Amino acid sequence: MDKVELLNLVPKFLAFYQMANKPDIDKEKRWTLWEKHYNFAAIPPGEEGKTMARNLLDGAWNTYSEHLIMLENWEPNLEKVKDYLTKVKKLLGYDKPINLVVVYFVGGFENNPFVAPYDENRLALCLPIENGYSDILLSHELTHIVHSHTANLTADWERTIGSTILQEGLATQVSKFLVPGEPTELYIEHTKGWLESCYENKADIITGILPYLEDSSSEVVTMFTFGNGTTNREREAYYVGWEIVQYLLGEGVTFKEMASIQEKDIPNYLREVYYY
Repeated sequence: MDKVELLNLVPKFLAFYQMANKPDIDKEKRWTLWEKHYNFAAIPPGEEGKTMARNLLDGAWNTYSEHLIMLENWEPNLEKVKDYLTKVKKLLGYDKPINLVVVYFVGGFENNPFVAPYDENRLALCLPIENGYSDILLSHELTHIVHSHTANLTADWERTIGSTILQEGLATQVSKFLVPGEPTELYIEHTKGWLESCYENKADIITGILPYLEDSSSEVVTMFTFGNGTTNREREAYYVGWEIVQYLLGEGVTFKEMASIQEKDIPNYLREVYYY
């Protein structure tokens, strides 16, 4: 039987907000309070991530007040997590128990959930809630959790670009399958207009990422996720994953078959199925 533990960081954020939302607290003091009393964001490790966290806080600060009542009344939904976990496991063909921690947090309205190691035995599924609850994000991130078991994926930030592509492609397309009928942008788009821009530069994005399939350095992973790739667009690995998995589904490859490809074999597999 699956075991799901919930960790709700929303009260911790609200406590920080009350301390920081005072006339005598400037941006420097607010950042110090954030680091001391909250210190949780969807960012890569290192100094670059720290800078991103501060920029997210500064950019979102004036918007938090508009969502304060929702944040104060928000409650986690364990049954929904378990329901979607069961659906994802069935779709990816995994029938063993999964033990995970779901961490609910308040981000910077950037809609960036993520999966990270929690302890030596469990992964943490980290879901931002400041934009409201999303079944799409939930099914997306649970796909990462289950995929990590079916393909023996590393939970570290540094993983090959090939692995990143397939992970994100599966997650976006599984969420579309399990939560159908929504505009395409809701399954993958990070900022308005991004997907259309990717469509217009599809060939350049795909051929540009190809030489990096086996690269696992933090710099390159950041470049194709948070950074600007080879065509000056964020999240190119997400877009390439979306396209590749959609193509494979059209060729009759099942979610289960894709999820079973072991991490060490993913770069070569993608290189063989690239259609540019």
